Amino acid sequence: MNSGMNGVLCEVGYLLALVVIGLSFLGFMLAMMMDEINKRKGIVMYILSIILLLLGGYYYYTVGQWQKLIGGPSINKLNYYLYIYREQPAIQQILPIPQQPENQ
Repeated sequence: MNSGMNGVLCEVGYLLALVVIGLSFLGFMLAMMMDEINKRKGIVMYILSIILLLLGGYYYYTVGQWQKLIGGPSINKLNYYLYIYREQPAIQQILPIPQQPENQ
C-alpha cells in the first residue's frame, strides 16, 4: 500500500476510536439515569463505561503508534496537541568521510 492509503486508514482508525469513546460517554449518562432507578445496575453500567473509555483510549493510542511506524503526513491536529503523532522531518544521516591512505 502507498503512504496515502495508509494515512486514510489511520484516520479511519482514529474516527473509530473516537466513536468508541463517544459510546462510553453515552454509557456514563445512561448510568447516571439508571442510578436513580436501580443503584446496583447504575454502578455496573458506570464500571462498564469506564472499561469502554479505557479501551477506546488504548485503541486511539495504538493507532497513533501504528501511524508513527508507517510515517507520513496527518491532518489530525488532536494528535499534535496530545503528543501522540507529530510528523517529523526526514532524518539525514551524515556518513563519515573515508580517510585516504598515506603514501610513504
